[in-house]
Amino acid sequence: MSFQSALKLGIVAWYQVNKTYVATVLCENKDKPQMKCCGKCYLRKQLNKTEGSGSQQSKSLSDDWVEFIPANKIEIALHYFEPRSDFQSSYHAPIGYDPISSVFHPPPVC
Repeated sequence: MSFQSALKLGIVAWYQVNKTYVATVLCENKDKPQMKCCGKCYLRKQLNKTEGSGSQQSKSLSDDWVEFIPANKIEIALHYFEPRSDFQSSYHAPIGYDPISSVFHPPPVC
């Protein structure tokens, strides 16, 4: 699927670089200037062509992968971790720390 996206990006980039060539030579609507196509018909045709071939390619790849995975060889290993009862933390809460008194309070206005 990422190959198809990269291919489409390449086609659009090529179109942007060669827009004048596509509009003057490859455009199907160059004799109809009122449409203001500027070669977008050619771009659309190329993108549709890659979309059609990409779907056929992805179907064949998915079929190949299904045949490749041997279902009887799949093993799932589950490891459960038991909590340690002898665990001692080195964290100690700071003594004398009061979070409410540490908040800044502006001086009263007289």
